[in-house]
Amino acid sequence: MSLLFLSLWSLLMAMNDVSPKCVAELEDANIQLFSEEHGEWLRNFSLKVGSRTYFFPEWENMNGDKRTWPQLHSADVTGDGREEILVFLVKARGNGLYKNEVHILEHKSDAIEEVVIEDPRAVVLKNIKMKQTEQGVELVVDHVHALIPNDETKASNQNVQLSIDHFVKYTIEKNHLKAILLLERKSGEYLGSLIVTYRYKNGVLQGEDIEFIRH
Repeated sequence: MSLLFLSLWSLLMAMNDVSPKCVAELEDANIQLFSEEHGEWLRNFSLKVGSRTYFFPEWENMNGDKRTWPQLHSADVTGDGREEILVFLVKARGNGLYKNEVHILEHKSDAIEEVVIEDPRAVVLKNIKMKQTEQGVELVVDHVHALIPNDETKASNQNVQLSIDHFVKYTIEKNHLKAILLLERKSGEYLGSLIVTYRYKNGVLQGEDIEFIRH
């Protein structure tokens, strides 16, 4: 067998290597996150916690540069005095679009269990009133009214569709899970940020506080 054939075979095997690779780690807690590269996606995730390994075949993350790489954090978001494992995965990024998701895993005796998280878009739609008026975009957040005039939104009629679907980013801040959603009037024109802060109640992380920051 020629050296050229062996070299080509080795290159082909390397290109098709889908063996799990460590993509994130919490060294102090002895926790590692593994996944396989499948083209534009990282799939078949597994999480090693000490001597135990847990598998999450349904998880996916964009396979791009370091800005889209999975992230591992630990924080006590449930308030039980013990830190949970937070796994942040990027689902979409680019051209004004950004979406990530978070999986929160809490320790339960000899295993881990995922915490249910209320969808921040449902929280916003349930608790905020927003509409296009002759004067501009009117928001009512926790009984506080905010008006973005037409000269700022460049609105020409009252049939403008407002969206919160193109930018959804979970983040952690001082043991509090937050979700940042951008209010969009049209593609790429963001009017402000809606920040949802979560509280753990009845076994679910529920969005309770909502803040609006104009851009």
